[in-house]
Amino acid sequence: MEKEFRNQLLDKVKIDLIEEEKKVVSGYVNKFNDLSEDLGFFETVKQGAFKRSLETGKNILALFDHDTSKILGSTSSETLLLKEDDVGLYFELKLNEKLSYTRDILELIEMKALNNCSFGFMVKKDEWKEKEGIYYREILDVELMEITLTGLPAYQSSEFSLRSLEQFKQGKEQEKIKELEIRKLTMELEFMKL
Repeated sequence: MEKEFRNQLLDKVKIDLIEEEKKVVSGYVNKFNDLSEDLGFFETVKQGAFKRSLETGKNILALFDHDTSKILGSTSSETLLLKEDDVGLYFELKLNEKLSYTRDILELIEMKALNNCSFGFMVKKDEWKEKEGIYYREILDVELMEITLTGLPAYQSSEFSLRSLEQFKQGKEQEKIKELEIRKLTMELEFMKL
């Protein structure tokens, strides 16, 4: 499995001063059932997709632009709160202004130049559908690795997604071939009865 990334525009980035030299950024990393942009396919994340991952208690990082050298917080340090609610995956991130890059990030947020959120994950369970030549994926369960604040406005495709889509397409082709073989055998049996 390869790690995938998805970006989400934050509706309202909220910054609160909670204690000296710490501010909280909050919003939704992902909203359930929102259709992604075109990734070569479209996808939605279903309610419950993050539940198992969050319940494991595994440390999840908050990063800047998926850069592991720019750690903003983590669940184990209790600077990152993640919870799944009826809307989606909600987060609260306590930023430590003692870190120079955090001060830069706060400036970008206040300028509204940084207003997107993304997440890195590995799919544990998904379902593919095809309708009128367009492929759709419903993500049912993920292993959440990290969330990130980013300025990138578009979703990013990943090798895993494209390979997964190709496997789905090949499976559909195999189904068609089997259906044709069954029809052919049925016709041969009918012919033999005559």
